[in-house]
Amino acid sequence: MLIISLTIIASLFYVLATSHVLSRLFHRQGPSQKITIILSTVAILAHMLLLVNSVFRADGQDLSIVNVALLTCWVIVLCVTTVSLKFPATLLLPVVYGFAALLTIASLFIPHHVLLHSINVELALVAHISLSLLAYCILIIATLYGVQFYFIDKRLKRKDLAIVHSHLPPLMVVERQLYQLLNLGTVLLSVALITGFVFLDGMFAKEFIHKTILSLVAWAIFATIAVGHVKRGWRGKVVVVSIMIAAFTLTLAYFGSRFIQEVVLNKF
Repeated sequence: MLIISLTIIASLFYVLATSHVLSRLFHRQGPSQKITIILSTVAILAHMLLLVNSVFRADGQDLSIVNVALLTCWVIVLCVTTVSLKFPATLLLPVVYGFAALLTIASLFIPHHVLLHSINVELALVAHISLSLLAYCILIIATLYGVQFYFIDKRLKRKDLAIVHSHLPPLMVVERQLYQLLNLGTVLLSVALITGFVFLDGMFAKEFIHKTILSLVAWAIFATIAVGHVKRGWRGKVVVVSIMIAAFTLTLAYFGSRFIQEVVLNKF
């Protein structure tokens, strides 16, 4: 009952925060930061308590794909909300809040019970998982910045006066933040992969090879874009689409097989 209540509270306040931001998306003064922070803070705290109660159970730790997705979503929401305190993130907030609302509600209906009665803590494994999760979150946020960049750029090229007088961030600021996040995420993903190859066995084992290959493909795309931007000034629609493809590939690597096993086939 507690989990259901926390889920409803989190999703409700995420929806309220989304609605508030969207209602003033193109307003000159933008959404009220105070109202946005109040609504999102309640949602984030409820989301955090939901995670704690979903993962840590009396009979073990539930580390199902749904709970991992809830954790990843929570980190992204927290990061974007924190960034919005200093930099305008008017387009990003409704996206992350809206997705968080859908995911929290969906978690009530998706079977997810993968109980671990004991966890063997190995420093190398913890470092690899932590770096992988952090890299993924940063690269997803970079992808959102890429979409925001493309949206603003397209509206400016159409000479849309609404975008000029709105509260949306300047195009050059968005682009600079996009590549800063892309570079940071790519470096972290590189370190995560290196720690995996050096300290972990079985990166190319049958049950893990698809994750390794997809992660390497995503890393190659991200790294190529980062280097291409520095060396040749790559930017624009092709870069944004490439970042989206890389993010989708990395998502498949992290969640694809577990989603099939745990949700579609319901093996656990």
